[in-house]
Amino acid sequence: MVHPNGPFLRSVGMMIGAIVGVGVFGLPYAFAQGGLGLGLFELFFLGGMIVVLQLMLGEIVVQTPGHHRLVNYVGMYTGTFWKWVALLALCLGIWGAMLAYLVAGGTFLNLLLSPLLGGEPAMYSYVLGVVASILIFGGLTLASRIEYLVVCALLFVFTFIILASVPSIDVTHLSTLNLEKFFLPYGVILFSLSGMGIVPELKDILGKSHQRQMALVIISAMTVIIVLYALFAFAVVGVTGAETSFMAFDGLVPVLGSTFRVVATFLGSLTILSIYMVLGIELLNTFKFDFDLRHRTAWFIVCVVPIILFAVGMREFIDILGFVGSVFGGILGILVALSYWAMRRRGICRTHHCINFPAPLTWLMIVIFGVGMIWEVVTILVS
Repeated sequence: MVHPNGPFLRSVGMMIGAIVGVGVFGLPYAFAQGGLGLGLFELFFLGGMIVVLQLMLGEIVVQTPGHHRLVNYVGMYTGTFWKWVALLALCLGIWGAMLAYLVAGGTFLNLLLSPLLGGEPAMYSYVLGVVASILIFGGLTLASRIEYLVVCALLFVFTFIILASVPSIDVTHLSTLNLEKFFLPYGVILFSLSGMGIVPELKDILGKSHQRQMALVIISAMTVIIVLYALFAFAVVGVTGAETSFMAFDGLVPVLGSTFRVVATFLGSLTILSIYMVLGIELLNTFKFDFDLRHRTAWFIVCVVPIILFAVGMREFIDILGFVGSVFGGILGILVALSYWAMRRRGICRTHHCINFPAPLTWLMIVIFGVGMIWEVVTILVS
């Protein structure tokens, strides 16, 4: 039996902090549309798929000498072309996530400040974008100092919402079912569970003596995340039912009162600002180190794209989550599965023990991700 230790606990905490984000606020709406039971089924099913993918990536990281990023691992096992596809999907996915955070941040700040200052959510989104851009310019030093505070604040927000919602739950809200909305939670769930890029970082945190705990770290962290998501969706849908809003929060305010509004939106706004900054810095460093761009140039490109996308009208929160999760998350999922399969075929696992995922499971996941991507694109084109 493996006993918890410092590197193990730090790794679990870091993984939770890297994955839990604004995507969870879209889950209650997506679940309420199709039915809570259907949404929870998809959460556990897709969550299991993501855990398998992360375990595959964990095996690649442990078995491959040296220290690399997700994109480099894909390139090493599938070739240069797919490395560039992975890099493009990662960059576009981060921009999409920053756009979602921009929309969510404007909603949170509007709920918090509009009673005093007035204004529309869009104005607060621009304010958040400008403030975050200034912080992104400061780089990783500032982000690393607040990482644990952000994780604690985010977990507190979810716990606070769940506990505050329990007394107001109406059980009749929990039994609806609408199969026509079956696909709606798919992309939102994938977005909310995205964060495979953190897996290579765990190798450094665990160190050589604890690398074999990689699988246990992944399973432990993902179990906490999935259970947290399920409880959050259960609490919000139980309170607001079919009236659940896109962002979950604004629909709860009339029921839970002004104290809830102030506490939840204040902590939520700070958390969104912080994670937006961390995403921007991650992409900033990608441009600097993978494309050899100067700091100012990389910073400008990173920060201006989500603001421009927001300015031209891309502000539908659920649509953004669904597209980014289904398409860019799907691409990365397929490439990780192919990389794992390529590693197995090279014979590395004949000399080192690997977790043995059967080929049919690997190809089944590839098919599911591929169908999800096609469905999302077709849905957009016909709507």
